[in-house]
Amino acid sequence: MTWFDLSVPLRTGMPVYPGDPEVRIASALTVEADGANVLSLGLGSHSGTHADAPLHVGNGWAALDELPLSLFGGVAEIVDVRDVARGGAITAAHLAGIAPAGSAGEPGKPGYPGSPEKILLLHTGCAAAWGTEEYLKHPWLEAAAAQLIVDRGYRAVGLDALSVDPTSPGATHGDQQGNQDGGPAGGGFPAHDILAGNGCIIVENLTGLEQVQRATDAGSDVELFLFPLRIPGADGAPIRAVARPLPAAVLRPAAPRDLSREEVQEAADRLVAAFAATDTEAYFAAFSPEATFIFHPEAQRLGSRSAYRTLWDSWLAGGWRVLECRSSEQDIQLLGATAVFSHRVATTVRVDRDGGRDTSDERETIIFSRAPDGGIVCMHEHLSACPQ
Repeated sequence: MTWFDLSVPLRTGMPVYPGDPEVRIASALTVEADGANVLSLGLGSHSGTHADAPLHVGNGWAALDELPLSLFGGVAEIVDVRDVARGGAITAAHLAGIAPAGSAGEPGKPGYPGSPEKILLLHTGCAAAWGTEEYLKHPWLEAAAAQLIVDRGYRAVGLDALSVDPTSPGATHGDQQGNQDGGPAGGGFPAHDILAGNGCIIVENLTGLEQVQRATDAGSDVELFLFPLRIPGADGAPIRAVARPLPAAVLRPAAPRDLSREEVQEAADRLVAAFAATDTEAYFAAFSPEATFIFHPEAQRLGSRSAYRTLWDSWLAGGWRVLECRSSEQDIQLLGATAVFSHRVATTVRVDRDGGRDTSDERETIIFSRAPDGGIVCMHEHLSACPQ
């Protein structure tokens, strides 16, 4: 099987983002003197081909080790933007033809539920300038293009350039106005803010994307692997980016069975009942490990089930309990193996051990999907203010 190496080699003195730590690699031990060869490595978290975690531009946003491993592997959706001028913007018009990342498409094809998620690659051609001053003059994503990527459902995007935002010789990562509360950073890196703010990882300094381009142009699907070093709390880390063309049969699993209205209603009823009973185990068992959450009362989006479970446990520890939960104005939209359930939910909770209460009347939207075992799991929950 053919494999493509999409990583730049790590070497002492290699190019880094202006102001980042220099890369230093030296011999620490030798066979002759110590019985084994060991290198000493000194580098920044964004050295070479690397992944940016949302934490890179927002305090309170997810670190690399808090993200599901599924984000770092998938099928390439590559866009050839080599006609964009050096230092020019990649616009929403350049990306208008990209397919949804994983919620639509043909059975057995990437983008269809049950198939591998897609990872967006932007082929700028800048890798040819690696190691020169010209590498700083790279195409970059305008804000509308970054938003389009998010709207199409992508949780990972990579490119063969230094950054998804413009780079000037005097810029440094320290120039970013660090996010202190989980909101947009509001500095000079809008593409980073939009992508990271929506839980999207960013992979920079890829190389060899012409190999992926040729394979996809020839009709092959290409699988990507972009796994970072396992560094707890990391804002980013070097990766070994590799890819391989896939035989057609690999991407043709049996299409998941469509959901019925009765199944969705039963799943929603179970979820509401578990919440109303403050039954932690039953409630979280209803969610996929890859589920995401957006709650308007919270200061930040919760990008994973584990993050929500942590918040839930902190509520319980403080004395929070559900006293009443009423569901009304329910609606179900069936979309094959996925369904959208929405309802108006009125809730009264005890917020502390002193008996304080809080009431809310909100609109909740939950996306259910058929799991590989045939059951139904919640993939996304969005709680928003209810229009009056």
